[in-house]
Amino acid sequence: MVLMLHGFTGNKIEAGRLFVDIARELCSANIAVFRFDYRCHGESPLPFDEFKLDYAIEDAENALKFIVEHFKPRKIGLIGLSMGGHVAIKTAVKYQDKISSIALLAPAINFGELVERDIRNKVFQKVDEFYIFGPNRLREEGVESIIKSNAMDLAEKIHVPILIIHAKNDNVVPYKQSEEFFSRVNSIDKKLILLDEGEHVFVTYNSRKRVINELVDWFRNRLIW
Repeated sequence: MVLMLHGFTGNKIEAGRLFVDIARELCSANIAVFRFDYRCHGESPLPFDEFKLDYAIEDAENALKFIVEHFKPRKIGLIGLSMGGHVAIKTAVKYQDKISSIALLAPAINFGELVERDIRNKVFQKVDEFYIFGPNRLREEGVESIIKSNAMDLAEKIHVPILIIHAKNDNVVPYKQSEEFFSRVNSIDKKLILLDEGEHVFVTYNSRKRVINELVDWFRNRLIW
């Protein structure tokens, strides 16, 4: 079974139905999938304003525990997109006895650095106790929960098979984060794929098709065979 962890401001469907497309192909390959919305995201309770990174991490851990208790799969994989990649790393390190394989898609590994950059560039603008960005706003403590979080130093603690896919033209999360993390991972079974196109959420047909095919092959070889 594969647990899918979506990105910041995203949901269990994800941009352009990316998570739906991935889930359907995995299910067609006889790999069960579990998708959900973090608190403050998608159809879950609480408005987005109240989000804290700790919520996403706690929700991922609870989802993993639910899978173990109710489905008892022989092996469990993680897919994390953007912030979901950050959450996946922290979850995998804490529960390596339960995780058999990881796939990170454009992972926001040093998430705090990205938000600090956006504050400097006024993408995040402070208004009273909120930071406003695009159509969203987040309380100051929620932004601070992200700023203090960096998963880069957890690379050496990753020993399970890990796949990382990142587009070089990603303007949201620099692919250099994935390169650095990959170079520091201790797993002997690791693979880094850098795509020439696709931007942050693999918006082109070719990039999306490549991502899906790589994920199916990766988990088929590590969760079934």
